[in-house]
Amino acid sequence: MVETSTTITILKSDLFGLMLSANNTANSILAGIINTAHQQFEGDLTDQNGISVTDQNSANVAYDNHLYYSSTWVQFWGYLLPKGKIKSVFIISGIVPDEN
Repeated sequence: MVETSTTITILKSDLFGLMLSANNTANSILAGIINTAHQQFEGDLTDQNGISVTDQNSANVAYDNHLYYSSTWVQFWGYLLPKGKIKSVFIISGIVPDEN
């Protein structure tokens, strides 16, 4: 990501789960942004090759960073299974100052 005072440039390759294409839809890019944000909050640890890190009982080792983010929350909610597809569903919430 590159940021200036007026723009943010995000490389498609930096977006988790986005299939790189010259014709990505706005929906797929938004999904990649949400998936990438979610990775900052919680997930399973992987090694440099993308293989899950497991404990002595072969269970995935997970992390949860929600305590470190005070104003935003991205939570995996579940899957929707329309015919021939799998959709991940996330809940995104934010805390903003009360104007009153």
